Amino acid sequence: MNKNRTVKIGDIFQILSREGICYGQILHKHKKWGYIIGVFRNFFDKEPENFSFVINRKPDFITPFLINIAVSRGYFRIVGHEAISQCNAEFPIFRGTNNPSEGLNTLWWFWDGEREWRVDRPLTEIEKHYPQKSSRLSP
Repeated sequence: MNKNRTVKIGDIFQILSREGICYGQILHKHKKWGYIIGVFRNFFDKEPENFSFVINRKPDFITPFLINIAVSRGYFRIVGHEAISQCNAEFPIFRGTNNPSEGLNTLWWFWDGEREWRVDRPLTEIEKHYPQKSSRLSP
């Protein structure tokens, strides 16, 4: 596909690494923070014929990313387009902390793309799987 094309939600991009080829998908677009991508750490020797089995699960990594710039500069190549799977349809809840060591004085905050809230307690098992919130995402 043309590297100068406009990216859109659902686009699948290829990531070349020493471990092989893996893929990411543009999952959401936030009005202030831009595109939210998911990266799926399944490595392939060659491009699969069908991407639906690659992206039909929770990504291994979710983050805001300037994917439009990365594609326009040729760092990543758009290789397909699929509807966002049901398990990735909701905007992710990001988590952040004042204390990465998670000691006794740890304060956690969560952000769902619109609102932010704080908790002063250990994370639940579900919250431990929320993607890390970058400090640049503070509202």
